[in-house]
Formats: sequence, structure tokens, C-alpha cells
Amino acid sequence: MVQIKKVAVVGAGTMGARIAVVMARAGYRVSLWSRSESTLDKARTIVDSLAASENVAFTTSLEACLADADLVSENVAEDVALKQRVLNDIEQQVSADCVITTNTSSVSITLLASALSQPQRLIGMHWFNPADTMPMIEIVRGENTADEVCQRVRDICQQLGKETITVNQDIPGFIINRLQYAMLREALYLVDAGIGSVEDVDRAVQRTLAPRWAAMGPMKLMDFAGLDTVEKVAGILLPALDNSSQLPAWLKEKVADNKLGVKSGEGFYAWTAEAASAAMRKRDETVRHLTGSDKHE
Repeated sequence: MVQIKKVAVVGAGTMGARIAVVMARAGYRVSLWSRSESTLDKARTIVDSLAASENVAFTTSLEACLADADLVSENVAEDVALKQRVLNDIEQQVSADCVITTNTSSVSITLLASALSQPQRLIGMHWFNPADTMPMIEIVRGENTADEVCQRVRDICQQLGKETITVNQDIPGFIINRLQYAMLREALYLVDAGIGSVEDVDRAVQRTLAPRWAAMGPMKLMDFAGLDTVEKVAGILLPALDNSSQLPAWLKEKVADNKLGVKSGEGFYAWTAEAASAAMRKRDETVRHLTGSDKHE
């Protein structure tokens, strides 16, 4: 098993802050970096509310963050050039034994690794929000990722109490986001075409698909439905499903009007700070219940 003493979390937004929480709870020394003091202040609030904050150092110095790190989790914005610059800086400042991971949810690991002198060192360690509650991490291999690096990350995830899946081909969106966006595309189509309201599409998933998939997953559910039935239904439905490659115009108009969701106070729904906090609490409680993690608290 890999012996981890210090973890450097590069990027202190919501994901980075909650990854720091997971690492601190596991007993590691954690250094959390952001170039912005205001971002670090918000991260302190999250960490203070969820973990032993004495295990976490907050810094605007990347050099200090990376010093003596055994594991790096990169969490800067989903911008290829920015990530490549940051990962290159990381590689130059950590030891040869340090595990370098990126928490990208969409950018090619192979493309990011091309900025490194040793591309075999980089691997995707894709966390899900909220990182301290979600039980799984998606491990994503680039074309050059070494087998040893992949196994080390599996061992680290085991130490953190996280389940893993491994994405063996570096494709856009990996496994989980591809599944997610396949459903999101159809959900947007159903609303756009006037077939269902925003509220009814949400309730349809919450009250039927989500609990069933939590229990079994789509492949196992097909076994229970009968693959002959799947074949017949697919013959009817697959040609009718939406296959557009663009978002609906009305959604783009919302973005242009700064109706971005919770962050701006309005998206598909209107959001007060209280309503957003209540929804997040419900989300976290539901995830803990469905995954069984509430039984260990």
C-alpha cells in the first residue's frame, strides 16, 4: 500500500475544498492552494465546518503547497492551457515518487499529459461533488499512463474508503459524465418540445430512475427486464431519442442573461440562499442514504 503523509490540493474551489476535507479526515497533512485569498477564505469555511482544520494549511504559494507532497490533486478551472501550465509547474516542483493527479471532468488526460516531460506520471482522479459524500472516484488513464501509477491511485482510493471504476480509454467525458449527459440531452429535449415540464422531468428521475439505478445500475436492470424485451423496446425508442449536438436556444439565452442557476439566483428555478442550502442538505442526505454511508456515521 502507498504511504501518503502529505497531500497538495491545487485549486481551492468547492471541489478542492471538499477534497481537502476527505484527505484531512484520513489523517493526512493537507496543503490547499489558491492564487486568491478570497477563495481560500471560502475554502476555510467549508473545511472548518466538515473536518479537523488543523490538518489543513491554506496558502497562495504553490511552492509551499507542493513542498514534500506525496500526492497532488489538481483542481483548477476546466481550461486546457491553464491546466497544462499548472501541471507543468507541479511536475517541476515535486519529487519523482509523487503521484500527480488531475480532477478534470472533461479534458483529455493524454492532452494534459503532453505538457509534462514524463507524461506517464499523470492520471485522472475524477471526484464527484460533494467529494466528502460521494462514495466513488473515477480513475482515468491517458494513453501513456503507467500501470504502476494506476495501481498506486487505486491503493490511495482504498485508503480513503472510496470505491473506484477505471476508464481504460481516454474519451471525452469518461464514463460517468457520458452517461449523465446522455440523460441531460434527452431531459432538455423533453422540456424543449413541451412534452414535460422542468418540474415533472426532475420528479420522473427522482422518483423512478434514480432509486432503481442506485440499487442495480442500468446493465443489471436490463438483465432483469429481459434482453429480448430490451431489444424490442430499443427498436422503437432508439431512433426516436434526441441526437442533437447543440443546446436549445432558450437555454443559451438563460446563460446570456446570467440566469446560471444557484450561483446567480435563477436558472430553471428561482434560488434564494436558504433554498439552495436546503436543497444541498437534502442532496447530501439522500446520497448518504442511498449509498449506505449514513449507517457508518
